[in-house]
Amino acid sequence: MNTGKVRCLLLCLIATLAGCGSSPSRQQSELLQLARQADRNYETGKFDLARTQYEAVVAANPKFVPGHVRLGVIAYHDGDSKAAQAHFEQASTLDPRNQQAKYNLAMLHLNEVTMLLDDYATSSPQAANRQHVLTLLGHLREFGARP
Repeated sequence: MNTGKVRCLLLCLIATLAGCGSSPSRQQSELLQLARQADRNYETGKFDLARTQYEAVVAANPKFVPGHVRLGVIAYHDGDSKAAQAHFEQASTLDPRNQQAKYNLAMLHLNEVTMLLDDYATSSPQAANRQHVLTLLGHLREFGARP
């Protein structure tokens, strides 16, 4: 099934969940089931499907912190650091004690700083502090290579 069809089905599910015929507990149960499916797809590397499912869950429940964290990871995996940052920040705002969101946000910024420093060191070969920057980059790369 292609992503467009999956997205359409999930939007229909959201519309159904929001309908008058469902009780709040049934809506919560269906959202929980969709979140579990998204988790399984995420864990098996089916990121496109997981993204669509998490988006549907977050659309129905914008305070669903795990969905924001996972959407941030998927966005980062896809090279969209702005969307990743927005999801990690949203998760941190909703749950200031969520350590995963904070760690992911910190690592995102650390990677951005590493790229900026690398660009600086490459484009400023005569800079007085170039050796210091190169040493710092070495430490950052060593830290990033840890399991």
